[in-house]
Order: sequence, then C-alpha cells, then structure tokens
Amino acid sequence: MYNCEKYINDCLDSILESDLPKDEYEVIIINDGSKDKGPEIAQKYVSAHNNFTYLTQENQGQSVARNYGLEKAKGEYVWFVDGDDKLDNSLIDLFSLLSSLPTLDILAFLLRQETEKGTFISFECKQPRVTHNIVIKGREAIIMGYMPSSVCAFVIRRSLLLDNNLLFKRGITQQDVELSYRLFSHANDVYFSRLNPYIYIHHEGSTSKSKDINKRIKYESDKVEIIKSFQQLAQSFAITDRELSQKIRQYADGALFGCVYKLFKKRKEWRPIGINKAVIEKLKENHLYPMKVPFSSWKKKLAVLILNFEFLLK
Repeated sequence: MYNCEKYINDCLDSILESDLPKDEYEVIIINDGSKDKGPEIAQKYVSAHNNFTYLTQENQGQSVARNYGLEKAKGEYVWFVDGDDKLDNSLIDLFSLLSSLPTLDILAFLLRQETEKGTFISFECKQPRVTHNIVIKGREAIIMGYMPSSVCAFVIRRSLLLDNNLLFKRGITQQDVELSYRLFSHANDVYFSRLNPYIYIHHEGSTSKSKDINKRIKYESDKVEIIKSFQQLAQSFAITDRELSQKIRQYADGALFGCVYKLFKKRKEWRPIGINKAVIEKLKENHLYPMKVPFSSWKKKLAVLILNFEFLLK
C-alpha cells in the first residue's frame, strides 16, 4: 500500500465481503511509507479483525514491500494484491480448485480490468498459447509460450518462493514480470484456469501511465534490467535443460527487439523528453546495443540492421 487512501477501503472490503471463511486466510498490509491517510484507514481494519496484520516501512518500493509481506506470511499459499485493486466477492471456486489440486505450486487465472466506476474494459493475462484446465509443469508452460505477466494473477505456494529464493528484484518497476519467468522455471505443477477473481482498477496514477518524466524514464529503462534477468535465467539452464534455456533466450531476444523498436516507434514523443537517450545509454552499458540477436527471419534481420543505426533513435 502506497498512497492508496482513495482505494484501500474498497480493496480490504472486497476481501472481507468475499465468500471465503475468515479463519482460512490472513491479510498482511504493508504500508510502503504512504503520505496520505491510507495508514489510518488500514489500521482501523486491523483493530477490527484479528486475521489482519499491519506492517510499515520507509518508502522502498513495491518489491521490498512484497518481500517483507512474504517474510511475515504464515499461509501455505500467498496472493499478492495491490492496494489500489480489489477482488471479486466470489472466491470459493478459486480456492475449491486449489484444494482439489494439492500438488500445485502455482494456480494462474485472469485479471479483470475495470474503470474506477466499475465498467469492464478487458481481461488480461490470458496466456493463449498455454494449455488451460489441466495440470502441467512450469517448464512446460514456458516451452508452450507462457508470457511473463503480473503476479497478481497467481496464487503461489509460499515454499516455492522461499525455498528457491525467488524474491522480487529490488529497485525496479515491472518487478512482477521479471519474477514470473523465474517462478515458472522453478515450479513443478501449475494450472491455468479461466477464472477471473482479481479486479485491476485502471487509473491514471499507475507508474506505466505516469505523466512524470522521471518516472517514465525509469519505467522504460527498467526494461533493460528485465531483459538482463531473462538472459541470466536462460544461461542458468544452459547445461541442465537446453530446451528451456533456448526458449527463455528467444523470449529475451524478442523483448530486446521490442524495447528498441518501441524507442523507434515513439521517437517523436520520447526523444524530446529524454527517454530514448536514457534507454539507449543503459542498453549500451549492458552490451545490449547495437543488437546482436540471431533472428532467422530476414525481415527481423533487416529490422535489426535498421534499428542499430543509433541516430534514428536518439
């Protein structure tokens, strides 16, 4: 929870008003140095409900807050819920499914995106390439074409995270995208359902839509850290699981291409405010630009050649 005064009531009420028995779950609220009245509101819930815990820290970002909550959690499974989102009141189907499949490391589902007034926008985290409604292996999901997504779309076995030191990477935005690939590469049994119990509230205050130039530069530059993480993950499986390693590497190459192509596509808007320069410099510092991705398609090879002309981007 960070400066969620406007949303935290709805978030916590949605959990309390759900059809889950209250002795089956705990709610851990991590205040990440909020400067509004969110902490006062949250503490009232803690006073009224013995399965609520309130913890606070100096503002260190979402990654540190989530890791702190994970450290304090006692449940067999964890679900990361953002303070400006909420849950559907009907959750019993989700947890009945979880109970019926006791070997699961990850239960995945859809996110339902809505406006602040409750109007439906779209479903997210669909994962169309992955087989649904059957237990598969985590590596199998990646081989099929799992695309890294929000961790809000998973209920995760806590021991999978702790035993494999799968923590959120500190100091970056989109940290759940970075973690989700590591999660599936280490998971045993996973299950993709078409349930949609999580409601993602679309509002202009989110980092990806921020009008603050420094925040936008940070958001786009952090994609370099995510690409590096994917490359490192691929390398870690190079000997033990070559097929998995190659698949992850292919995704990393595609993410790199997508990052640079977006700089080209948005150059008229982004060059004047410094986004392109900052991202290109960070790519170069990490030896990711000029690109050296081994695409087989001649069209992609030609596109890489063109995009490697730095003057087109900066």
